[in-house]
Amino acid sequence: MDLEQIISWIANLIQIGSVVFTAVSLWRARQALTHYLEARKTEMSARPWALIIGLGSDIQGQVQAYLQDQKLDMPIEPYTRKGFVTAEDFYPILKDIMTIKDKLTQAGATEVHLFYKGPITMATAIGAATDNWVPIKVYEYTKGTYQLTCVLEKETVKGLLAGDALAAGEAILTNPRG
Repeated sequence: MDLEQIISWIANLIQIGSVVFTAVSLWRARQALTHYLEARKTEMSARPWALIIGLGSDIQGQVQAYLQDQKLDMPIEPYTRKGFVTAEDFYPILKDIMTIKDKLTQAGATEVHLFYKGPITMATAIGAATDNWVPIKVYEYTKGTYQLTCVLEKETVKGLLAGDALAAGEAILTNPRG
């Protein structure tokens, strides 16, 4: 065996090791996120609120049924804008959302359970408007029911990795349902 073949074998072993290390790291991050979401599902702060935003249609009935089924007893703050939502509607809607945020802050909300139906661009704007507020538990409607998909903690998205990685400011976004 000449030097070139030895280097080739070493390079192949390093590549295989890198793939295995990456796969294990991603699997562990996914497991950590899944455990974190499960723990946060059962945790409830002192004054939780459900914020129901339906842009284009009303989802309040669905959400109320879900909250009753899950035995989640909390005040509800609905916001509905029926019909087609255009880009010109975004700023007035965002202003209304900011008014609701102020109202919930005045009421002493300690966490918000967010149920949203509408344009993804508006969801991004709502996320920016509620950044660094209270923990927001975001629910997604899939397979005929709502599922907690992420928790936007105050100041940062926590719980995605082990504590030492969070301290370093690292984050990996994964899909907890696979």
